Amino acid sequence: MTAPPETSATLTLLDTQEPDGHRWLLNDNATYTLGRVANTDITLPYSWVSRKHAMIQREENGRFNLIDLGSSNGTFINGRKIHTPITLQSGDCIGIGSTRLLFHQETPSTRPPTPSGPDLDEMTVAFVQKQIITILICDIHDFTRLSETMGAQWISQLLQHWTGKVSKLVHKHEGIVDKFIGDAVMALWDGPNLKNNIHQALKTAIAINQFTSSLSKKIPDMPWPLQIGAALNTGEAMLGNLAQDGQNNYTVVGDVVNVAFRLENMTNRKEDLDIVMGCDVAAHLLAPETFFKKYSFQVKGKQEAVDAYGCNFSRLSAYLDQSTGLQTPNK
Repeated sequence: MTAPPETSATLTLLDTQEPDGHRWLLNDNATYTLGRVANTDITLPYSWVSRKHAMIQREENGRFNLIDLGSSNGTFINGRKIHTPITLQSGDCIGIGSTRLLFHQETPSTRPPTPSGPDLDEMTVAFVQKQIITILICDIHDFTRLSETMGAQWISQLLQHWTGKVSKLVHKHEGIVDKFIGDAVMALWDGPNLKNNIHQALKTAIAINQFTSSLSKKIPDMPWPLQIGAALNTGEAMLGNLAQDGQNNYTVVGDVVNVAFRLENMTNRKEDLDIVMGCDVAAHLLAPETFFKKYSFQVKGKQEAVDAYGCNFSRLSAYLDQSTGLQTPNK
């Protein structure tokens, strides 16, 4: 008898009583997208699932990796929210928002059994302070389509290289990397000098875009130039430690973070809109109407439209060059 291929695996929907149509074979493709819309490989038509929620990548060595694609309600493995690509083990319980799926592969499982509790993100949060912060979100455009075109192994190497360099760029500009979420980074700046924090965050966005664009010239057979979308927001947030499974992780939560993610979703290559900034950011810029266009966006979770300013990266570079010159004292 011929043994089944080691790279084959299955996903089974746990939250249903129906016997048919809720198991997916992970065998033929290098990547599988999970989301709410019909053109995903694994369609989960629930309100808590994002349009493109997560992705599973199969490596040549038979391993499967799970990546969150910047979803609204999170991606979990055995009750723990993930922020970077995680290798799956047979028996893992995958949470897509509040939907649970069982991952099975003909290899021994090395993780604890699937949790029986219904709450996938049960945690204890000990916040230490409220503070005004500046949040920067940068996300690679067309990442899902790129991964489907180039393959899992290539994408894994790209992400490792990208996240490493982006971390250095954030630190170089006095920021803190809060987390990576698939192909996106969330960075923050705190401290009393709000104008400087915003200026450093804008310079970081420029630097990340320049680095990401330069990768296109170094990678053979790149189907299209790499480019990011970015969003900046500032406001009051809660900073503290999120305790989960005996581990503590520094984190930041608040409406300022949620709005930043929503604004990043508004970036669009076709409209030449590379970066979007909340009005609280624009209030600390020099004559924002001169360089940036004002927008009004209807975003998820907000009954009223969110006003913001935006432009392309060339326009932002011109603004930074001018503002730096104006702020530099004469010697």
